[in-house]
Amino acid sequence: MWAWLEPVDRVLWELRWPLLLYFGGLLVCYLTIDSIRYWIHEWRQDKIEARFRKADLAAVDQMDRQEFLHYLTYLFQCAGFKVRPTPPARNYGVDLVLAHPISEERIAVQAHQGADPLKARPVEEVAAARALYQCTRAMVITTGDFTPEAREQAEEAGVTLVDRTKLQELMALTLGSVPMPEREPESEPEAEPEPAVSNG
Repeated sequence: MWAWLEPVDRVLWELRWPLLLYFGGLLVCYLTIDSIRYWIHEWRQDKIEARFRKADLAAVDQMDRQEFLHYLTYLFQCAGFKVRPTPPARNYGVDLVLAHPISEERIAVQAHQGADPLKARPVEEVAAARALYQCTRAMVITTGDFTPEAREQAEEAGVTLVDRTKLQELMALTLGSVPMPEREPESEPEAEPEPAVSNG
């Protein structure tokens, strides 16, 4: 019944070594390319981190938004926090989610660049959104300053404010005197939270 398979079986047997070499070669090529991509990524990361370690506030002011968020991620990782980014859109005003290295307490962070003082709205946004990310604390970071109304709102809502002076202090304490930790694997973005649905 299976006699028709015998010629095919003979052909495959005769081609076993060429086929083995062919597919083995493909596997070696794949592993080589994957290794090259990995080392290129590591080399780029080393260059970025070296630049971040040397950055002062003037350099931070020149960063675009995405680079600024990467810098804050690196800064907090060096301070020992676990850092997860949020989706760039529909994040409800939360840019990063920090987890304390010991207590695992989660902190919702909103980040801003610019010299103009921040008003109360960012404080209100991150205070309202922290529960969506299972955070017990909230923080707003800016390279500038805050208006008196924003500071008053932060005090009422229990939101930590990091202005230009405090950011500079954080940079000096974290990158100036603390040894660099081993690099953590890149974090997956924080899942987009589902807004609460009212049953009313």
